[in-house]
Amino acid sequence: MLTFRGLHVLTFRGLDALAFRGLLVLAIRGLHVLAFCGLHVLSFRGLHVLVFRGLHVLVFTRLHALSFRGLDVLAFRGLHVLTFNGLHVLTFRGLDVLAFRGLHALPFRGLHVHAFRGLHVLTFRGLHVLTFRGLDVLAFRGLHALAF
Repeated sequence: MLTFRGLHVLTFRGLDALAFRGLLVLAIRGLHVLAFCGLHVLSFRGLHVLVFRGLHVLVFTRLHALSFRGLDVLAFRGLHVLTFNGLHVLTFRGLDVLAFRGLHALPFRGLHVHAFRGLHVLTFRGLHVLTFRGLDVLAFRGLHALAF
């Protein structure tokens, strides 16, 4: 172990450690850790984690996750998920889903579905369907139908 003016260094059987004025660095058998003024970083065999003042980031092969002040984001092989203050968004191979305080929207390959407080709307290649509290409306290529 070496100590010089606040610097501490230790190497022992594969363990390497360094400490200096709030900075801590540690390495042992593929695990690397760094800590400095509220920043914490960990790396081990493809897993990487970062934590700093409410920000959390995780990366593991193709999985990426982030969390910060109510915002949560996840990405994995084409799947993306986002949540923030009641807003939820999901995207996956052309499928997009949105939900926010009672509003739900789903557009997918020409199909669009929307729902909000009892109102439901569906559109698909010229077909339009609307339902609301017992009222049903259908429109398709000049044909219009209403049921009440």
